[in-house]
This record gives sequence, C-alpha cells and structure tokens, in this order.
Amino acid sequence: MIFAARAVLVSLAFFAVVYCSLSTLVALVWGAAERLRKGLIPLSASLLFGLRIFSFVLSGVITVCFALPSFWLMERATFDEEGGTFILAACALTVIGAGVSRVLRDQSSTTHALQEWLLRTWSVESGVTKPALGAANGAPALILVGITRPRVMISDAAASALSDDELQVAVRHELGHRRSWDNLKKVLISASPFPWMSGLENAWRVAAELAADDAAVESRQEALDLAAALIKLSRAPKQPPEPALASGLMCASSAVAVRVQRLLHWRAAGPGMRRMWPWALVVLLAMTGTIASHYGATLALTHRLTELLVP
Repeated sequence: MIFAARAVLVSLAFFAVVYCSLSTLVALVWGAAERLRKGLIPLSASLLFGLRIFSFVLSGVITVCFALPSFWLMERATFDEEGGTFILAACALTVIGAGVSRVLRDQSSTTHALQEWLLRTWSVESGVTKPALGAANGAPALILVGITRPRVMISDAAASALSDDELQVAVRHELGHRRSWDNLKKVLISASPFPWMSGLENAWRVAAELAADDAAVESRQEALDLAAALIKLSRAPKQPPEPALASGLMCASSAVAVRVQRLLHWRAAGPGMRRMWPWALVVLLAMTGTIASHYGATLALTHRLTELLVP
C-alpha cells in the first residue's frame, strides 16, 4: 500500500513538471508566433486546438503509460522521496482540481442560461429547421447546446429577423460546430487550466467560427446569405453573452467584420484545403508502434528522467 502511494505521488510530481514545462513552452511559442504573423495569416482551428491541449494530453499519456509503470517496475522499496516531491504532487492535484472545478462551473452556468432561454423543442434535419428548439427571454440568435448530443437552439428574434435562406445557412453554421465537436473541445480546454493561454484560446474560438462558416456555405449565394445574417444579427441593440460550453453564431463579435469580409470574397476551396487528419493518424500509429516495440527501453529512459526531474 505504501509503495502504491509512493508510485502515485511520484507520478503526480512527474506530471506537474512535464505539464508546466510544456505549457510554458506552448505559451512562449504562441506569443512569438503571434508577434511574427500579427494576426494576418488565418490558422486552422484544429491546429490551434491541438496546440492548446497538447501539453495536458502528452503529459497525461506519458505519466500514465510510462512514468507510473516505470516506477512500479524499477523503483526500490525504500522511501527516499523529498519534500519537493510532495510540493510538485500538490501542484498536480491543484491543476486537476482547478480543471474539474472550471468544468463544473461552466456546466452549471450553461445549464442555468439554457433553463432561462428554453421554451420548446425543435429538430434540425438536413439543414432545414422544423418546429423543435426555440428560445426567447434574451437568448442568443442561434446557438449549439449540449456536449454528447448537441442540438441547435434558435431564438424567436432570429427566426423573425432572417429570411428562410439566411436561417438555413445559419443553422448549417451551427451544424458545422456540431460536426467539429466544438462544445466538447471547450470542455477539454476548461479541464486543462494554465496561465497565459487566453490568447491562444481566443484565437481558437475565432478560427472555429471561420471553420464553421466554411462548412456552412457551398456556393457564393449561400456565402452572401450567411454574411447578410451576420450583419442583421450584429445590429441588435444587445448581444446576449454566450454560455461557456455552447457555440453561438455571433460569438467572438470582434471577428464579425472579418467573417463578413471572408464571406463576401468567398471562393470554393481547392483540393489542397482537404483535411490532414488521415496523415496525422498514420504518423501517430507509426509512433505508437515504434514505442511499443521498444517499450522496455522507453520505461528505463522514463525512470531515469523521473529521477532527474522529481526530487
């Protein structure tokens, strides 16, 4: 029992060191990249999201798959951990606790907002709305709500302000968020807190809106309809705040002008704009196979690294 507790303690300390180091590196790299590109080059939403959660995911995988097994198999039974190990483990627990607290807080605020807005149930089929999910009482124009089974919510104000074509393309924008699992991505971002990440998170939110715009339109007319919808809704005297774990059509209002300009100059994406995830999956599988074939040596290396990083 004591040895198992030591394994958990050292693993948490290892996680804290790796997570804080990688997160600081990501924050520094993003800050330098922002100064160089000056916001002029649009970046992929998937790339930005991957960069944001990279440190948390990699630290967790290394800790669970390598640091913990290496300690269990190679560490001596004698108790030789120093006070620094306990401090680092406490830091890891603080990060995990803060992440859980943020998710619960965001979920609670989102649920409370929906309870105020929701009036009846609607459905969305093939981009065409039928009597199924409507809201009033100051609700955002259109918003995607839910994590595992997200649905589109349309306010009465949006239904009355937009034409049928504008409403349909606006709904397809929200369906683009659903296909990208953007609400789930917001949960993962909330679960991995770290200072100095707000700039990267804001950049991802804007990129996610641009990606949903691209997913919603397939012709110049549809691009003009979505631009018209954005202009009409942006003229509303009051823009309701977007819940933390939902994706609205009018979120990141500072980017509405950019989105409208992109839509007015819309062009069909060429073959070079196709998704790159199959290639990323191939690389990931190749790396996994290589590590698995040398798992013993990797554990030994991780154990030596743990002794260097954890007091």
